[in-house]
Amino acid sequence: MRRLVYLPTNRPFEAAFRSVAAEVAALPEAARQQVTMLVVDDCPPAVSRANRQVAEEAAATAGIPVHVLGADGWTRFVHDLLATAALPPAERTVAEGALCKPTGSYGAGPNKAALVAAYLGARTLHRRDSDQVTHVDPASGASPLRIEAELLDGGAAAGSKGAYCVGSSLTGRPTRDRRDLLDRSEEFVDRIDALSRLSPAETRVARAAAPVRPEEVVAHGGVPARRDHTGVVEMGIAALRRVHEWIPEMPAVGVLGSDYFQKGLLYQLELPVWHHDLTADHHYEPWRAEQSSAAHLGWYARAELRYAVLRKHWNAFNEALMTQRDLLLPDGQHFDSAAYAEFLLDTVERGAERTAAIPSAFVEIYREAAAAASGDVRSRLDVRVAALEEAADTTGQYVADAVREFAALTRSWPALVAAAGRLGVDGDLGRYA
Repeated sequence: MRRLVYLPTNRPFEAAFRSVAAEVAALPEAARQQVTMLVVDDCPPAVSRANRQVAEEAAATAGIPVHVLGADGWTRFVHDLLATAALPPAERTVAEGALCKPTGSYGAGPNKAALVAAYLGARTLHRRDSDQVTHVDPASGASPLRIEAELLDGGAAAGSKGAYCVGSSLTGRPTRDRRDLLDRSEEFVDRIDALSRLSPAETRVARAAAPVRPEEVVAHGGVPARRDHTGVVEMGIAALRRVHEWIPEMPAVGVLGSDYFQKGLLYQLELPVWHHDLTADHHYEPWRAEQSSAAHLGWYARAELRYAVLRKHWNAFNEALMTQRDLLLPDGQHFDSAAYAEFLLDTVERGAERTAAIPSAFVEIYREAAAAASGDVRSRLDVRVAALEEAADTTGQYVADAVREFAALTRSWPALVAAAGRLGVDGDLGRYA
């Protein structure tokens, strides 16, 4: 089965790339020949050149083909893709804007990779984030990639009862950086998270409890893997089949969590997600480890605020999806992307009041944390408070606009995936990379 292994990056990534190249190199030869490696590059020119050199050297050493898809190549790809798709003019304009985002969109890299996978005819899509380092067991050759391939291939053979997503978790610092809130009290974090939860009155669907002992298999090298019912799989060390052809990720700039829609859909449709024990090491880059940049602190605070609003809508949407499974996937094979988009829009348009109080409450929690802090922690929290105050009044509209764009791209997504397949009939990605 042909595979695309990709790294979306806007930072230096030498350790991460070398680790995933080692994963590919450790595959048996026949399996390795089915792999294409893709770097989805969104870096400043100097970083992009350094990353390209690392990728080419590591790939040559391992004997692995690698393509680097930069901003110029992606623009040309989108131009050819939209010409092939022949969307109506209004849909084409929206799709072009959604696909050609500036840096800061968590969903941009996965969307590029999904369309490149369709172009290449790759059936499984394997993501590695550029701040994570994976490992290969020297004795057995077991790696996250090998486990993903084994379980997804078995899933394809098993149809709707087989794995649609396989992934793992991270060691090291958490992906959501709340050190300064936690420095004051875990209560502040709990209150932030509570803003996005549905009240009992808003919860309409009774969900089955996660089994005490979930399904379990032993994969290559004796690695245990279990059915994931609680969402512990991290997308930065995960792989997909099929679902990335049904919907894109949300292409909004500056919204945390906007690259988890595909995995989230699988839980609502009760399609299997599997978690294995081969973790990746997560490393903060210097600006994030040191928290020394006021611009970055403000950007991240606004991104988390937007996610708090989006997550409230998303939770309500998931409730609606639980009652619409048969409409979205009536035969277990053909997904109705347009219906998904309409359900999402309806949820958000009816839920404006549901989220209206979140921005002011979010800012107030940060103000309280800042008032209780001192020294450098107080200074950083004050920076966040100022950024949040500036964004609070526009956050609801920002998220609503992002959802509308996502819904529009979702309606066009099957046509774009099909067009990418037609465009890539010769499989020559080199014209863009």
